[in-house]
Amino acid sequence: MEVKELQKLSVEIVDKIDRKLNLSRDPQLTISQIVEELGELARVVNSEKLRNKKPSKKELEDEIADVFLQLIKLADMFNIDLEEAVLYKIGILKKRHGFK
Repeated sequence: MEVKELQKLSVEIVDKIDRKLNLSRDPQLTISQIVEELGELARVVNSEKLRNKKPSKKELEDEIADVFLQLIKLADMFNIDLEEAVLYKIGILKKRHGFK
């Protein structure tokens, strides 16, 4: 699946869930959800050090995907093409750090 397709599909499912929950989403709510999902990811990542429980790949995948979905939705709210934005940023980083 291409990045543009993934971005479109992700936005569609988040929008469907919002409609189902009668939720009016704005950038501030989306940022709050990103922070919440990052907290859940941090809990899973830190579980080995803090709880002596190694995180499963599935737990990590789920939490990373949750963060990613919210980031995609935020990008869409500002009409940002993630593929274009990330490729542009990679170009800048390559130049900045002397990579080819």
